[in-house]
Amino acid sequence: MGTIQSYLRERAEHTPEVEAVVGGAERFTYRQFYERVNQLAHYLLELGVEKGDRIGILCKNHHPFPTILFAAIRVGAVVIPLNWRLTAYELSNIMESAEPKVLFYDEEYADALQFVKEKATVPHVLPVGEGLSLVESFAAVFTEYPVTEPPDVLLADDDLAFMLFTSGTTGLPKGCMISHKGVDAYFSVEPIRQTFPPGTKFLAVHPLFHMSSTMMMVSNVKHGVTMVFLADDRPVAILDTIEREKINVMFAFPAVYRYMLEELKRGHRDLSSLRFLSSGGTHVPASLIKEYCQLGLVMGQGYGSTEAWAISGWNPTMGLNKADSVGKLAPGVELKIADPETGAPLPPGEIGEVVVRSPYLFQGYWRNPEATAKVLRDGWFHTGDAGYVDEEGFLYISSRYKDVIVYGGDNVYPGEIEEVIHQLPDVLEVAVIGVPHEVMGEAPCACIIKKPGSALVAEQVIHLCRERLAAYKVPEVMFVEQLPKNGLGKVMKHRLKEQVLRRS
Repeated sequence: MGTIQSYLRERAEHTPEVEAVVGGAERFTYRQFYERVNQLAHYLLELGVEKGDRIGILCKNHHPFPTILFAAIRVGAVVIPLNWRLTAYELSNIMESAEPKVLFYDEEYADALQFVKEKATVPHVLPVGEGLSLVESFAAVFTEYPVTEPPDVLLADDDLAFMLFTSGTTGLPKGCMISHKGVDAYFSVEPIRQTFPPGTKFLAVHPLFHMSSTMMMVSNVKHGVTMVFLADDRPVAILDTIEREKINVMFAFPAVYRYMLEELKRGHRDLSSLRFLSSGGTHVPASLIKEYCQLGLVMGQGYGSTEAWAISGWNPTMGLNKADSVGKLAPGVELKIADPETGAPLPPGEIGEVVVRSPYLFQGYWRNPEATAKVLRDGWFHTGDAGYVDEEGFLYISSRYKDVIVYGGDNVYPGEIEEVIHQLPDVLEVAVIGVPHEVMGEAPCACIIKKPGSALVAEQVIHLCRERLAAYKVPEVMFVEQLPKNGLGKVMKHRLKEQVLRRS
């Protein structure tokens, strides 16, 4: 078995002069990055960090993040990327559950961590940076400690590499345990996304605490990709960075790409360096993919979860007529579409729960056997997503089962309605929820954010839905200024429902 420990060492040997990380005005080659990781690893050992200890990272997108990540891995510790959008209360729950020995944080989150310092629940709470600058104590590590490798730490197959907390749309976040064996298995099979040669520039603007970003940071180091870190996700900042750094690849949520499109319409941008735009983490409208295609930009998407990592992927070579799917299964992944009541497998075309098995599934939820048993049964992970497979093997995700709207006995899947409404050019974002109905129990309601200056009215939305959907799927329409989202940018539909009901 290989471990993540070896990835950076091998990369520094093979392409030492290729840039590894870029953040602000600082740029480090793979040799320099490797040396900095070694220096921080020596520092962690001096703090008493041992194999299996947890290390939290509450930092924005900047080069210290991967330095801490790989240094922690180097000494056999377990990395916990922390969502910096969480409240002090939410962070306290994670701290109490994970019990990290070290917590690295950016100064802007000091207030949210005051409870940690007061309770002294974490032995070492260490500041990293303020804006794009390193604090003096953290910067000193890279002048005071040796660049040589620290002693090797022997790791077993099931030793943990990461503890990735779920986004918490269904309650308190749960720590997904990811082993070294699982990560190595993921990179041992043919990747679902296109790999790029050393020196390819990847824009790391997606929050680094997200599973997708963790996976991509490890992948980029393994393949020698240059990571350009950007904490500012405003469309102007992203496009400026793409032009300045000649970015080749990036990943972002669909909403980010939607707002980028609006900015692109305001003036010419040189995006000739871009080779591939990747998205996922939530529903990616086919209309968005096609709009980028019309601009000559290749966009693909992946489907997965914190527990299962990558499940499937789609790219334009599979056909734009399949852009509303999430593509085909990743190598090594097995899938069943199961009846949610009986668990019986369903034939192609029938909607059921997406259930998967792969060599890189998570090991379970940290100290939560009950929650683990609910989703991990006989080696199969029950995603809670409703979907189906067509005759050609393409997977389609309809909705989360908890979001399914039951209209007089008929299931209405919000994702299907959202896909249609996204086809209206004046729609920036849309989320469909179920609201009480006197006769049918529940009925769909579409909450829409219009583009600035748009004259879009509800009748236009309803007209399009009537053209393309069965009558019972046509939603009530409500225009809103914003949609409530969790720290990963996913719409929290239970909160949206609460807001809508208060307005009724």
